[in-house]
Order: sequence, then structure tokens, then C-alpha cells
Amino acid sequence: MLIDSHCHLDAKWFGNDIPNVMQNAKNSGIEAIITSSIAPDIHQTKAIVETYPNFVFWALGLHPPGVDPQTVQATTALIDQHGAAIVAIGEVGLDYYWVKDQQLRERQKEAFRVFIDLAAKLGKPLVVHARDAHADAIEILEERNANDVLMHCFSGNEVEARRVIENGWYISVPTSVVNRKVHQAMARTVPLNLMLLETDAPYLAPTKGRNESANIRISAQKIAEIKATTLEEVAQKTTSNARKFYRLDERTQ
Repeated sequence: MLIDSHCHLDAKWFGNDIPNVMQNAKNSGIEAIITSSIAPDIHQTKAIVETYPNFVFWALGLHPPGVDPQTVQATTALIDQHGAAIVAIGEVGLDYYWVKDQQLRERQKEAFRVFIDLAAKLGKPLVVHARDAHADAIEILEERNANDVLMHCFSGNEVEARRVIENGWYISVPTSVVNRKVHQAMARTVPLNLMLLETDAPYLAPTKGRNESANIRISAQKIAEIKATTLEEVAQKTTSNARKFYRLDERTQ
């Protein structure tokens, strides 16, 4: 059994196809999906989670390029309101790929600190987006003594990855490990005891077209090849890690 530790089921590319996406996932041995809501409108995410209890779980955050005082305030209010329902805060973090202006990057850093502190206050794990901003993201996490961290779709260099590993944080490897060298390098570097699997669906598909949770099996097989181990070992360890990080056993008892 496998877990998709990060995707976006409320994305427009899924449209009305969620029932098929869920069935495909179950047919491929997916036992749980964590969907990340990063838009102010959370109604669609809530509806999906309520339709698939104990199968789809919910993380709530704010995509870094969308950070401004109003969106940060709105998102923190939603997190406070739905704290009992969500399994994590995220994704949140830094994005220097889309955001080039230094003042806006500083605003992202301020917001990131707010979310890190809120996660600590609420006792929630933190899912981190760091794109072309890995060193700064790690530095801020260390500065705030962050624990229970998942570096989602991490694509930093080996030195940065080692720093994450030394901090005992998790790294999730996306389905694009099948065809992207940066994620293949990450799969080689990250030990299985600190690795989760994700699709980031509908993005980062292992083949052309829309990604979905069923493709986790494809990436798990690729990681098994890279690490010269079995699909069963990759599945067992990454699933155990995901259940521990998101505390899913507390939700499904």
C-alpha cells in the first residue's frame, strides 16, 4: 500500500473527474491521499475530504507567490478555524522562481515565519514549498527551531539535502522522478527512513498529461530501481513515514 503525501485535488484540471481519480488510486494500491488547499476558497477541498473520509486528508496553506498581508491574514484565520480538521499546515514557504522582487521575497520570509510559528502553536506538521530558495528556507526553519517538517518536492543541491537530513526532516520525492534528473538525484540521496512519495498532482506527471495519485506506484518502482531495493520496501517505509508525519493513525482509529 502507498500514500500520496501531497497533491491538489481542487485543481481545475480534475474538473468533475474526482470519482475516477479516486477509483484509479484505490486500484493502484493507494491507501491515503493528502490534498493541499492553497486557495482562499476551501469549499471544494472540504467537499472532497467529506466524500472520501479516512482516504483523503486535508492540509491547508498558502502558495508563496500569493503572499500579501490580506492572504496571510485570511489563511491563518482559516487554519485557526479548521485546525481540528486539517492534518498539516502547508504548503507554505518561499518561491524565488516566480518572485524576483527582493521586497516581495522579504514579505514571503515574514509570512513563512508566521506559518512556522502557527504550526508550532497548534502542534501541526509543516509542509514546505521551497523553489530556488532552499538555503533561505532551511535557514528560517532552523532559526525557528522547526520540527515535523516535510520538504515537499525538494530539488535543492546535495549539500542542502544533507542539511535537511541532518535536521531529521522529511523529503518527498515526486512522480517526476521517472524523468527528471534532479529528483532522481534526490531519490539517491535521501534515505528511505526520511522519504515520502508525492504526485503534486495534477502537476509533475511521470508521463505527458495530467498527473494523479495512481501514479505513485510508478514512482515507487523507479525509486526501488535507483536504490537497488524492492518495491515492497519502498512502499512499506514511505507509507510508514507518511502515516507518522501526518499522524494518520490518530485519524483512522
